[in-house]
Amino acid sequence: MTGPPVRAAGLFLAILFMAQVQSIRPWYAHWDKLAHFFCFFAAWWVFRKGLPAGKGVSFMLAALLGAVIEIYQMSHPQFQPSWFDFLADLVGAGLAWATSMVVSTMNGFDIRRPFRGLVPSAFRQRFSTKPLPAILISGTLVVVSLATLRAHGPAFGASDAPLPGSAAQGPAAPLVDNPFGVAPSNASSKRLSLWMGPMAASGVGWIRGFSPTLNAAQLPQGGARAVQFSGILEYRDPANPEAWQQYVRERVQAFKGITSHWEIWNEPPNFTPNTPPEVYGRMVALAHDAAKGVDPSVKVGLSAQSVNLNYLDRALLSGAKDKFDFVTVHPYETADLIPRGFEAQYMSIVPTIRKMLQARNPERAQVPVYFTEIGQPVDAKNDERAQASQLLKIYTMGLAQGAARVHWFEPLDGDSGPFGLIGPNGRKRPAYLALESLIVHLGQRPRYRGWLLLNGLHHAFLFEGPQGLVVVAWAGPGSDRNITLPAGASVIDPLAGGVRTASSLTLTEVPTMVVFPTTETAWTTQATANRARPFPWNGDHSRAKSIDLKAPGGWTGERGLHLVQPPVLREVGGEMALDASPRAITAFTVDPNFLSYTSQPVRITAVVRRNSASAAGFKLKYESRSGMKSVGWNTLPSHNEWSTLSWSIDDPQFVGKFGFHFSFDSDTTQHSNYSIRSVSVNKE
Repeated sequence: MTGPPVRAAGLFLAILFMAQVQSIRPWYAHWDKLAHFFCFFAAWWVFRKGLPAGKGVSFMLAALLGAVIEIYQMSHPQFQPSWFDFLADLVGAGLAWATSMVVSTMNGFDIRRPFRGLVPSAFRQRFSTKPLPAILISGTLVVVSLATLRAHGPAFGASDAPLPGSAAQGPAAPLVDNPFGVAPSNASSKRLSLWMGPMAASGVGWIRGFSPTLNAAQLPQGGARAVQFSGILEYRDPANPEAWQQYVRERVQAFKGITSHWEIWNEPPNFTPNTPPEVYGRMVALAHDAAKGVDPSVKVGLSAQSVNLNYLDRALLSGAKDKFDFVTVHPYETADLIPRGFEAQYMSIVPTIRKMLQARNPERAQVPVYFTEIGQPVDAKNDERAQASQLLKIYTMGLAQGAARVHWFEPLDGDSGPFGLIGPNGRKRPAYLALESLIVHLGQRPRYRGWLLLNGLHHAFLFEGPQGLVVVAWAGPGSDRNITLPAGASVIDPLAGGVRTASSLTLTEVPTMVVFPTTETAWTTQATANRARPFPWNGDHSRAKSIDLKAPGGWTGERGLHLVQPPVLREVGGEMALDASPRAITAFTVDPNFLSYTSQPVRITAVVRRNSASAAGFKLKYESRSGMKSVGWNTLPSHNEWSTLSWSIDDPQFVGKFGFHFSFDSDTTQHSNYSIRSVSVNKE
């Protein structure tokens, strides 16, 4: 059997396989690769050899095995393909299944009989002597039926059953202003039943983002109903403002019983044709008026990629003023620097937003600020324990700096990688247990009291919780990690859940919680006093006129100016210096207490030297009122002596969009073969 239709079917399946290779998701790739190997083998055989009867059984087994693996992968929740991937898998499985039926029939097996109930009698009679169409129809209908079960209810036994903890018990809890949230990916938002119950059981109060097909009937009953939703008004073409406002009205009306909180776009200018902030400001105003026209109580919010406050600043000057009820940011990059000791940079996000609002829209200066996406995947650099540690720091410092909500991305591994609190096979990761423990001991309405530097080194944050005063603390960069605890203290391991009484504690990089009586005064008095003070970063630089980092004769550290990447030192001319050659870009962060948002003229000075006779140089790039700016190309003049380069900048606006404020950018490592003795920033 080698006719054109059979060859075309084989070629189509081969093309489908190649397309699927491009869309394989890493956390289920091992299943897809195996399945598509067998399907591709079957397709190749059909295309090259036809269907010789003598090889039929081998072909049938290969295709059937591929189809079985496809169906297994589609039926298990830990493998989260998008709808495009799912439909491609469906077609691949259907073709493999159907062609295997063809071969079975050619080898004398009558396999149409079990599927006759799926095929109308008229079709059976017409094609009774033509097995190929009949079996293609039968097989396709079987797979479509399975796909329908997959999409709308439990399929293949209990594969789509809710995870343990999903069935909420008892009456709905009263809604509170709960700051603990999660943010599902597009794929996970369509699998609500797999994770909403465990999230509600942990104490999570908000879900940011949901499927457009969500309706009230799909929401879990009982305690899970205490979880509230916030939505996203997605990008629409600014060239058609009437259509934009109609879309907003329809969304607000359609989900009136589900949410009253809407972000305007997701991470602009991401997911847009690089829409300028001036256009975004006008779209915000239109959305605000349209939404309030449907429901005056609805809340709409500004949104930006990462911590792109330069973008929001210009949007507020272009129509967004007085047209928002909250502000959202996604500080992934800033949070990524926390393990390097950049707590102060992360702690400055909300205060810097307040500065911006006070300058551009003082009537809205105190609106809520939400971190509606933030997270860390489990990968080669970060194991599950590191993810849990990062979660504890992100929520603790988010609440401490004044974020009204923090949403972890995401509750369940989805289509962006293994970010989930719930991992493969429905297993709760340590990060889930850490969040659950944090909520239990801080309560669903945490009351922040202030911060401490234990032994002058270790970050600690004091809250008033349901069981008493709670300190969340972790080790700083110093070697002294033993601390003395207040009398009557209990130590809680948020990853393991153990509780023990103790008089002292050895801190590690993973945060620990300490609960102690409200009668304790030493820590409480100090934390309360610190709350109004600048959060320190190797000292208080709030009144400094200049900051620097230096390396003459050996690395002397950072005084208000911080290197984003771990330093690499080398000997140059008999002294130790910072080696810039391993990377194309050397980035710097200014202590936010020294300068943030305010456009204060500064002079940046660098003492540099080529490492060899080869040419080296860089562009100075910095955050400005109009976004990232670049200052020329600076060729380093000599490798025999140090050279001083200096730049006066009159329009800086340091907000830490991606966690840094300025950089020396050599384009490639071919031009970064130089060393740095010192860098300083002086206010002019």
